[in-house]
Amino acid sequence: MLKETLKMVVKRMKKYSFLYEQNEMAVRNQIVNPILRALGWNPENPEEVQPNISTEEGIPDYSLLKNGKKVLFIEAKKLSVDIEQKDVIRQLAKYCFGEGMKYGVLTNGVIWILFRAFQEGTTMSERIVWKTDIESDELTSSIRRLCTISKDNIDNIEKLIKKLQILDEIWQSLVDEPEKIIKGLIPVFEKLIKEEYSDYKFEFEPIEIEDFLKERIKELITPIEEPEYISPPETTMWGGGQPRKMKIGSDVFEIRNSYEILTNTAEWLIRKGKLKVSDCPIPIGRKRHLINTEPKHRYGDSFRAPKRLSNGLYIEVHYSTAGCINNARRLLERFGFRGDILEV
Repeated sequence: MLKETLKMVVKRMKKYSFLYEQNEMAVRNQIVNPILRALGWNPENPEEVQPNISTEEGIPDYSLLKNGKKVLFIEAKKLSVDIEQKDVIRQLAKYCFGEGMKYGVLTNGVIWILFRAFQEGTTMSERIVWKTDIESDELTSSIRRLCTISKDNIDNIEKLIKKLQILDEIWQSLVDEPEKIIKGLIPVFEKLIKEEYSDYKFEFEPIEIEDFLKERIKELITPIEEPEYISPPETTMWGGGQPRKMKIGSDVFEIRNSYEILTNTAEWLIRKGKLKVSDCPIPIGRKRHLINTEPKHRYGDSFRAPKRLSNGLYIEVHYSTAGCINNARRLLERFGFRGDILEV
């Protein structure tokens, strides 16, 4: 049921995005409520869902109850709102903290965030447990995350969150050390070659299989955390050394280096009053930052190719051309713009 509901609401959001960008009640009634139903919560039943109930710290949009006890607050915003802004997260955290509630959910219809209200020694951005974009993420990924807040699962939310974290940590360890993937796949390839291609009168050298896997694994994992490095960015020119153009909305920029896709996008946001020191750090993965007040990632590693922006922030430009385009679009989306307004 959840799978079909997500497909339905994504189709609805694409068709009526102009409505959901302007009208919070439309997001709540036509996007959030169907998803809550698919998760087992009945928005028409006050024993399960109570809208706009006052607390000591304010009025959350939804209070979810189970067995007569409040178990989760949900704050819904218009589609145009960047729900990762600290002010928006702080609002939900205040509601949760005032009621002693450990978790809350933020959504603008398309982005859903599970947030931990308090945890000693962490910043607000570090207390984001998971985030899913139901429009662009794999459907199974969104379902896996959203199911942690279903009516049936809410009592076991800690266990389910830990399961998600374990999967993410294992995958990240493989991304950081792809040799583990290659080592595990070599015997599989050798076995399949022997079993299914025994008629061919030639053999594969182990190095052939290993090199092939290195190429393919690099293609799979590079866009996630460690995009292809272009060194140095300053000398990365377009074909023939001729400048090309990029466009954000109606604004056109000449660019000679691929990293300028990112820096021009960041400067455009600064001029719009959107990219500020208070928005940092802006993550690009679990361990890496795209923009920060200093050229460092989450655990202190330095940016490999930092550029300083006009407002003193630093942006990491250690990406291939495709990586620069993708990350620039993600940056626009973070601040409430559509990623496809960027054209190169």
